[in-house]
Amino acid sequence: MDLALRDIRKSKLVALLAGLAALGGCREAPHPIAVRATRSPAVGASLVPQVTQLSSGRSVLSWQTPLNGGGYAFEMAIHRGDEWSDVRTIATGQNLSMFTADLPGVAELAGGTLLAYWELKDLREGDPYATTIQTSLSKDQGRTWSPAVQPYGDALAGQHSFLSWFRDPEGLGLIWLDAQERSKVRHASMQREARGDAENLGSVGLRYAALNADGRAIREAFIDPITCECCPTSASVTSRGAVVVYRDRQEAPGTQPSQVQDNRPTVRDIYITRLEAGRWTKPRLVHADNWVVNACPDNGPAVDASENNVAVAWWTGANGTPRVQVAFSSDDGDTFGRAIRVDSTKGEGQVTLALLPGGHEAVIGWLENGQTWARWVSSTGVAGTAVALGRSPHHSRLPKWIVEDHSVVAVWTSKADEALHVEVSRIDF
Repeated sequence: MDLALRDIRKSKLVALLAGLAALGGCREAPHPIAVRATRSPAVGASLVPQVTQLSSGRSVLSWQTPLNGGGYAFEMAIHRGDEWSDVRTIATGQNLSMFTADLPGVAELAGGTLLAYWELKDLREGDPYATTIQTSLSKDQGRTWSPAVQPYGDALAGQHSFLSWFRDPEGLGLIWLDAQERSKVRHASMQREARGDAENLGSVGLRYAALNADGRAIREAFIDPITCECCPTSASVTSRGAVVVYRDRQEAPGTQPSQVQDNRPTVRDIYITRLEAGRWTKPRLVHADNWVVNACPDNGPAVDASENNVAVAWWTGANGTPRVQVAFSSDDGDTFGRAIRVDSTKGEGQVTLALLPGGHEAVIGWLENGQTWARWVSSTGVAGTAVALGRSPHHSRLPKWIVEDHSVVAVWTSKADEALHVEVSRIDF
């Protein structure tokens, strides 16, 4: 065969194979990750950690420490280079609320002012789930704090919990689950309890408050008046505005918040909404798991965003198969690709994730088989090997992980000989 003709055919074959690979979505090789332990500033028993990356590049780690005789101290430390600052106390008391899937934390306002948020037990009506949100400001990096205030107007006893936040040009946005509607109905029926026929009616909703640079609420709204009752929320910021993800509760069309009953099966899948031009968009389904359950799973989603790229991770028990999943969006959360399974066989959820530079890869964290795990996943569906960080207690929510110096700062709660301790690991990618 003529050598020139052979070369032409060979070049055409190479071009054809390249074109087929492009059309078929050529998949990259899994990206390895490595976990290394670093020093935690939390000494002794500690739990419910949260981590925040400051505008200066430093990070704040917060947690709660059990007190002798009951109650908790809400504490924090700032990461400076390779060292932690001294431990600084935000609040302390017998009535500080602690639930392992509900994490208090520290946010940052414009100008570097820190805003801490946590919950107190509300004992006025005997409701074991009733809490009030407290916020406090520090202008000296957490050494001293202003008197705590409640960042919303109503004074009804009921659930105010599962907070998340995002930076806003005016200050920050605070998100939480709020039982204001449920409280109204429950309290109206209290007189029937003596006869044993009181009804637990009324919904828990997703509520928003805009806080200004002084930490004062300047706007409030219910984003979704009917949601799942006790699953963590998560927030991030895209090129078109902040996004919030949460577990919804799909009631029949026309159902009013005061008509919701918590003793019947409903679909409880993950939804997303975006704050655009001062208004929240209509919540949209991230993925149709169609999980029907007559209970609140205490297991919410996690979101991270970079420009127009968004990743959402969550846990579902649909079809009797518990699993951890992640889905990616390249249009600010308007649409998502397919759900990619992350866990091995029996994921317990309590998920977190960190979107990596470029916005098309993420490190996902979750609980499974009594351990905290991490795995690299790409938007094309390629997944690396799952790596265990260590033994963890069941039901302990993972905080938001952050990217710093080509590694992910992974904060988690360890369990050794029944003692709980906040750990800090680095996941190199």
